[in-house]
Amino acid sequence: MIPFVRKYAAALAVLALSACQARAAGPQDPAAGSLTGRIASDDGTPLVGVVVSDGVRVTQTDAEGMYALNSDKELGYVFVSIPSGYMAAVDATAIPQFFAYTAKPAEESERHDFTLTPVENTRHTLIAATDHHLADRESLDVGQFTAEGGFIDDVKATAAAASSPVYSICMGDMSWDEYWHKHGFMLPDFRRLYARHTFPCPVFNAMGNHDNDPWCASDQEASAAFRREIGPTYYSFNLGEVHYVVLDNIVYVNTGGREGAIGKLDYEVRVDQRQLEWLKADLGTVADRSAPLVVVMHAQLHWWQRSGNGVAWKYAFTRDADQLVSTLTGFREVHLVTGHSHMNFRLLNGNLREHNIAATSGTWWWTGQIHGDCAINTCLDGSPGGYEVFEVDGRDIRWHYKGIGLEDGCQFRAYDMNEVLKNERIRSSGDFTAEGTAGGMNDAYGENDILVNIWGWQPDWTVCVTENGRELRGVRVIGKDPLHKITYTRSTKPFQTAYNPHMWRYRASGPSTTVRIEVTDSFGRTSAETMTRPKAFHIRMR
Repeated sequence: MIPFVRKYAAALAVLALSACQARAAGPQDPAAGSLTGRIASDDGTPLVGVVVSDGVRVTQTDAEGMYALNSDKELGYVFVSIPSGYMAAVDATAIPQFFAYTAKPAEESERHDFTLTPVENTRHTLIAATDHHLADRESLDVGQFTAEGGFIDDVKATAAAASSPVYSICMGDMSWDEYWHKHGFMLPDFRRLYARHTFPCPVFNAMGNHDNDPWCASDQEASAAFRREIGPTYYSFNLGEVHYVVLDNIVYVNTGGREGAIGKLDYEVRVDQRQLEWLKADLGTVADRSAPLVVVMHAQLHWWQRSGNGVAWKYAFTRDADQLVSTLTGFREVHLVTGHSHMNFRLLNGNLREHNIAATSGTWWWTGQIHGDCAINTCLDGSPGGYEVFEVDGRDIRWHYKGIGLEDGCQFRAYDMNEVLKNERIRSSGDFTAEGTAGGMNDAYGENDILVNIWGWQPDWTVCVTENGRELRGVRVIGKDPLHKITYTRSTKPFQTAYNPHMWRYRASGPSTTVRIEVTDSFGRTSAETMTRPKAFHIRMR
């Protein structure tokens, strides 16, 4: 497969010529509006009904491919919601050029034309990655990110194996605000990494809390660098039958931030009113609400909490969650794709299915740095650093979590707790005891227990553990992952090993029996391990 960045790089070279041809073919006196232009295919054919916005107002192109927006140019750009079956040119840093920056005051009219290239993308593959946290720190983040067999290499292999056009979304925190000025590593430096290592597919970026300017104490000012270097902070596009919306659900406060001084880096998790109004207008242009809708944002909408011996879910937003959810009413199938937590969870709540995806950086790259091996990249819940792969065929969407350096079929890690409990750090932590956690979440461990941590688990997955042909009864555990406990040794919050709701405990009949573990996902794909016990417990285990 020819990577999409290379495939569309040539389009950049002809973009100006195509735009001139489109301009000549359109009306010489555009309709009233401070932002006007024409959208056409690369053969000059006008594209009708294409959605165009300035982030406040939404319009669509007419029969000649023309649009007009009476814009105050507050956000400084105009963008196109790429229609199904087309793609914008992609720059050297893998960012699709579906937007243009404004150059004149609001009272003056200006024109921006767009040329799109036809692509058959009813079938497509989407790589969803988040929380890169690159800052060129002592954690050796950049080195691990770009190392042989690291994130970029892994994505290249996934893209090369795909049988359909490949795209990517990044759910934010590509940088780290605290280190922008300390280490001189900012968003332009992140972009240069993608260009230098030839990222293999177009990337649609969302904004994370750490992608704000730490010298600014207002959301509008702090996000200006992202808009300038990356593009719009919220927008939409279409691939095949799926409508995608990217939102910015971080309102940056950064108390005390000013020129030359980093503030508290505090923020609110919510979608502001301007975006909600824009979202209503954008979704109002979607004719078929039975088709899938994918909403991408940095911080998770839901979060889990312990409830007796089970799990209860609540909205994680500080404000406005109900308003966002009500805006999505009427769509039959909504996928929320989020990051931020450095953990995995999957949840179905009515028409909303949230994929909260663990970080490419694991525990902010510390586990690899501490042990001198970038393959040791463990998230707070024990998930390997990785990303989600969505395979889309019309309205059918399938997905799986891809650990960096692991096979697609690797969906869990299993522990022989007899061996785990021999580890001194485990014994001294107080997290893995016969009594379990106060309040009780079935995380008490006894003799001959086996613990299975299933990263992408959903309620419709099945787990079968057998010993000598006899199926063992499992108990869901809300507890902590042993491997993370020994691969990351610092106690500073929020880097501590976290409770997670996707583990199961089984009790074998003795310490030396062999057990067979099979985990089957929503689509019938099985991940399996034959565990010969005792199974060693160490930082490089699989």
